[in-house]
Amino acid sequence: MMYKLVLRGLAAHRARLLLSTVAVVAGVAFVAGTLIFSATLDRSFDRAFDDLGRGTDVVVRTDRAFEAGLGERAAERPVPRSVLAAVQGVDGVEKAHGVVTGFAAVVDRRGTIAGAEPQQGVAWDGDPDLSLPRLTSGTPPAAPDEVAVDVTTAAGAGYRVGDRVTVALTSGTRAFRLTGLFEVGDSALSGQLSMTAFAPETAQRLLSDHPGTYARIVVHGDDGVPQERLRDAVAAALPPGVEAITGREAVDEQAASFTEILKILRTFLLVFAVIAVFVGSFIIFNTFAMLVSGRVRELALLRAVGASRGQVTRSVLGEAAGVGLAGSTLGLAAGAAVAAGLARLMTVVTGGEELPFGTLTVPASAVIASYGVGTAVTLAAAFVPARRAARIPPVAALREGKAAPRPLRGRAVCGGVALAAGGGLVAAGLAADGSTALTLAGAGAMALFAGVVVVSPVLVRPVIRVLARPLVRGGTAGRMGGRNALRDPRQTAATASALMIGLALIATVSVIVQSMASSVDRQLDAGLTADYQVTGRSQITPVAAEAAGAVAGVDGVRSAIPIRTARFELDGSVRTAAAGPPGELLGHFRLPLQEGTPSPRGDALLVGRSVATSQGWTVGTTIKGRYQDGTRRTFRVAGIYADRPSVTPSAPSMIIDWAGYRARDPGAPIDRIEVDVANTARGALEAALAPWPNLELKDRAQVKDDAAGDIGLFLNLVLGLLVLSVLVAALGIVNTLALAVTERTREIGMLRAVGMQRRQVRRMIRYEAVVVSLFGAAAGVGTGVVLGVVLQRVMADGDGGMEVLAVPYGRLAVCVAAAAVIGVVAAVWPARRAARMNILEAIATE
Repeated sequence: MMYKLVLRGLAAHRARLLLSTVAVVAGVAFVAGTLIFSATLDRSFDRAFDDLGRGTDVVVRTDRAFEAGLGERAAERPVPRSVLAAVQGVDGVEKAHGVVTGFAAVVDRRGTIAGAEPQQGVAWDGDPDLSLPRLTSGTPPAAPDEVAVDVTTAAGAGYRVGDRVTVALTSGTRAFRLTGLFEVGDSALSGQLSMTAFAPETAQRLLSDHPGTYARIVVHGDDGVPQERLRDAVAAALPPGVEAITGREAVDEQAASFTEILKILRTFLLVFAVIAVFVGSFIIFNTFAMLVSGRVRELALLRAVGASRGQVTRSVLGEAAGVGLAGSTLGLAAGAAVAAGLARLMTVVTGGEELPFGTLTVPASAVIASYGVGTAVTLAAAFVPARRAARIPPVAALREGKAAPRPLRGRAVCGGVALAAGGGLVAAGLAADGSTALTLAGAGAMALFAGVVVVSPVLVRPVIRVLARPLVRGGTAGRMGGRNALRDPRQTAATASALMIGLALIATVSVIVQSMASSVDRQLDAGLTADYQVTGRSQITPVAAEAAGAVAGVDGVRSAIPIRTARFELDGSVRTAAAGPPGELLGHFRLPLQEGTPSPRGDALLVGRSVATSQGWTVGTTIKGRYQDGTRRTFRVAGIYADRPSVTPSAPSMIIDWAGYRARDPGAPIDRIEVDVANTARGALEAALAPWPNLELKDRAQVKDDAAGDIGLFLNLVLGLLVLSVLVAALGIVNTLALAVTERTREIGMLRAVGMQRRQVRRMIRYEAVVVSLFGAAAGVGTGVVLGVVLQRVMADGDGGMEVLAVPYGRLAVCVAAAAVIGVVAAVWPARRAARMNILEAIATE
């Protein structure tokens, strides 16, 4: 019986429930799309790394005390050639090859680097078991002046077999003859790899910092020999400092960093999906609240003919479950399109480099999450209206109209408590420091936000009276539009809250990011001590030490300091430091020494004051640790200097002497070259760097522009993802107005009967929508600005150094104006529907 009642309820109110279903579809599609996008990339990378490791049963390499961190570059210590001979003699080894690799990038005819990053040079090895490249045309390189290039890079640069090709190396550019083209593996990643192959002897000379050594040794075992057994056999033949791992372990290590990035990306996107679902829940709640309010007599009749409270509750929740299931199904289907859209969005974020997306993969988690989130959120949002429906007494069937509005006293009390608690937590956070301050302030901000949402119905009448004053000029339609928004404060607040949440988040993010950009600008003004910086095209592009020498030799250059990154472990935590002459680095970065000596040697460190304070270190403190090569040492704090906490690091937080560190990690990468000039023209520096087209020369303005560009890109990405929640909120306004028009059918008919024109009806609905939208915008932007200011003040005194408060008034004004436009657009269909009502049929409606 109740099952039939639910189906009939869905059929009878299908038009009213349509937009609620669309809201569920939007939220579920974002959740499903994120999971499909992540699973597809995950599978593509898994296949790619399996392809890269195909045929390799064991990898031999030097010992690693710790792995490179996410986004960090670390040079591999070379494996001596004598190890290859030892490995080849191990029982069970069919073949073993030494791998020679390094930086090599094809330069196109315009003089720019071609191909996707990272650009890799290798020694040509035609062995199908241990070599990834597969020759498609031409011949392999054999002479010192010959190269082969992957087909994707060659096509992008416009080269064909037989052409003269310029290749950028760490040591500079050289010209070669292109003898062959090859494909790199068979996975979706093959088109994203840029590879240049040389003859083995040439590769040893051009790519290796230590000729006669290998980056690693790859081993292919006899048929039937398990990788673990072969690994143990090979390990027994290795000298100290060299280790063997299985091919599977090597693949997993390579994939680990990408997997970590995918997890971060998935979490980042899911946050915005949850926001969209949360905003959609307000629409669902409002829909069922209005449906219950408009069906008082119907539900009371059910009670009168014997339906229990539980049956009435289940009937309303059954309708909600139907909406949730339909929305989840459609949302899951739309998730594929969202996943493809996210792939395109990430292409824009990565500067045009396409991700190896491959064929869409729909994981079980996407299906479970779609139905779980869609149905659970819909049922949760409809639960309160369902319980309210169950409390309707049978005698209400004898009454006409909607139920009387409930008082707002409880809302005022609960909202006031939340606001008071939030204010107290924020005050405590501003008084505290470190992570405690951010935790307290963050909790306080959430409490404030919740308080505003709870108390918003109480604010409806005073705020909307102010917002509706200009509408008086719109005549009768304007006055009635404003009064309609005041009829049911709970309904108005619930409609506006969806928009309020989206705009509050946009305002909060805008204040924080604008403050970050202004802080970075000020910090770079104070912290950029070099006139120019020489950097790679990206974080993984190497900077040659020879380039520093070339720049230093230009007339008028006072100094060209290569900034190397040293990595070591202290008390179990991997730390990074600038490696160089300590006194020179202190002077260049204008870091005044407060305690200790400016010239530490060996394992001694200079430490910034903020790091020393956070770790409890003083001059003379000793810390157990080890270097990248596994050598254990006791490090000592030899000096403490006044550092500059910054949102983006421009000065080192720790310094170690390069002369001592070099023995432990001779291949430590150079991050950038800091150049200080007297009167040198930029053209002379560019001419000195001409042999390295993979490097960029940037003056102070360009460094600041790059930092601002990165921050702006992040802001645009976040705002773009938050727009979805605003669009869902717009659906809520459309939904509420459409339901309101249905509820007021008789009233609108009476207005038309006494002379109101159709255009006046449309204008009345439009004014109501604009007022509701502006209420949501005012509450949302105001709340967002307060939360942004609170978080900025907390982060101003921490290590983040977000010291400048900047409120983007222009962007916030655009948000308010956009909210008014949303109201106008959202009112188009409900207003048109109201204006086209048949007057007699509308008056006859009960």
